Amino acid sequence: MPGSRSKIWRIPLYPWLLGIFPILHLYSANFGSVIDREVPICIFWIMVAASAGFAAINSVLRDRHQTAPIVAIIVLGFSLSGHIRLYLFEGEPDLSWSFAVLISMAIAIDGMRRFSAIVALEQAAFPLNLISTTLILLQVATLVARNSETYGDEMATAARIDEGASVETSARIQDFDQRPDIYYIIPDGYPSDAWLKSEMDFDNSAFTDALEARGFVVASHAQSNYASTLLSLASTLNMRHFNSNPTDMSDKAFLRMSIADNEAARFLKRHGYTYVQLLSGYLFPSPIADINRDFSPAGTVEVRMARGELAATLWDSASSANLDAGFRHFHQRSFLAAYFETTLLEILLQQWPNLLQGLHSWSYDMYSPYRFLDTIEELSTIVAMPEATFTLVHLLKPHRPVTFDADGNIISAIGNPSRKEHLAELEFVNSQFIALIDEILAGSQHQPIIVFQADHGSTNGSVQSLDERLIHFDVYSAVFIPDQFTVTVPRPFTTINTFPMILNAVFDAGFEFSDDRLFENLRSNHRQPFKQNDVTENFARWYD
Repeated sequence: MPGSRSKIWRIPLYPWLLGIFPILHLYSANFGSVIDREVPICIFWIMVAASAGFAAINSVLRDRHQTAPIVAIIVLGFSLSGHIRLYLFEGEPDLSWSFAVLISMAIAIDGMRRFSAIVALEQAAFPLNLISTTLILLQVATLVARNSETYGDEMATAARIDEGASVETSARIQDFDQRPDIYYIIPDGYPSDAWLKSEMDFDNSAFTDALEARGFVVASHAQSNYASTLLSLASTLNMRHFNSNPTDMSDKAFLRMSIADNEAARFLKRHGYTYVQLLSGYLFPSPIADINRDFSPAGTVEVRMARGELAATLWDSASSANLDAGFRHFHQRSFLAAYFETTLLEILLQQWPNLLQGLHSWSYDMYSPYRFLDTIEELSTIVAMPEATFTLVHLLKPHRPVTFDADGNIISAIGNPSRKEHLAELEFVNSQFIALIDEILAGSQHQPIIVFQADHGSTNGSVQSLDERLIHFDVYSAVFIPDQFTVTVPRPFTTINTFPMILNAVFDAGFEFSDDRLFENLRSNHRQPFKQNDVTENFARWYD
């Protein structure tokens, strides 16, 4: 019996265990931002692949202890290729790196075959099994702890959804000259013309001239109060600074919910407006919106909030199918896509950028070029609505990755674009913005209000070394106001005062203007958004 137990411990399980470890590690590192249900699918297929590889190699070698380390090397080389490349080098994957990984794997396998005796490999099975199991258990422990934190966060978010369901509203009204449609269009990471000229030697005046010819007032001195999307949009839509989290929600959930359920929308709903949110893949659906609309390969998807639950009902307009979705789904990306992008397959994904799109069947990935195009196209249906609408449109362009060339052709995603690549996409994106604005102006029965304003600036493709903290406060900002209203953009002007400026002019709302203060995140990855430092004196430089 003891001998039998000893043999069991020497069964080489570590190739399968080492196949699971990178998956769990990636999942724990991205917990809450990827689709959970895809993790077991990924584990299943890596187990199938490892088993098939083991059977094929063992049919030649006829010894499981010689086969096991070969399979382990292949599995780890496949799963960790992208992680190692990102650790060692910047830039995008290329064939030379893929060949280097394959050659390294071949050398490792050959070395193991030459210098390891069969007896040694059999004896190594137990410690390798133990090490592999320990690595997995550490990831499981991390996931259990994070899941416990997430559960409390979700309960607090569900309570906020219930609060949103009781928002004060008035009977829906149709738009007329004194109650025009309002469009808040957010081009993510779009800096001002001054920055594009000084830091990228790019003349963006043709775009600005086109807006001004259509009646826009372009505020060349505009700055965001925060250098990140969630803080910036929360402060703009709620017309106040966000320096702390008074709720039981996580900081990011609190900010996402503050954007979805915001004071500007509540004010307008009290005046009979219909609140529309076109989902960007980064923000929450709104519990107070009349329309939440998402985008998928099958067509547009209507998102219906379920009161009292952290869930939503999706209605696929193409197939008329209903299904329930976890609330976090709306700012999560495909885990399978994230996993394959860190493997040897990343070079294939660069060549065929749409290869994995079908994995995320509910909606497009937030950086999908199709989401951008479909969102712009969908706005025509909002323009045609007779109701007075307040429409929130967050477009993740010109934020990287670059996915278009200058002619609008979809290209392999470039995460760290060069100046040339970034500006080529910007030319196409600008043409789409102009077409979108023309659609709104031409299709509106009465002159609308259009706020075309970035959430923060950008360093994409800059031609010289600069202080990134400065540039992310510098934003493109343009406003179209109907002829019957008068709006003067103040100097200085920060985005926190956008809606007080507009709502006071249109509704005589009496909102007070906030201080034009700039706050820097002390953590560059924004995981702790309320660790802030007031840097107004350092970076408020674009007023002149």
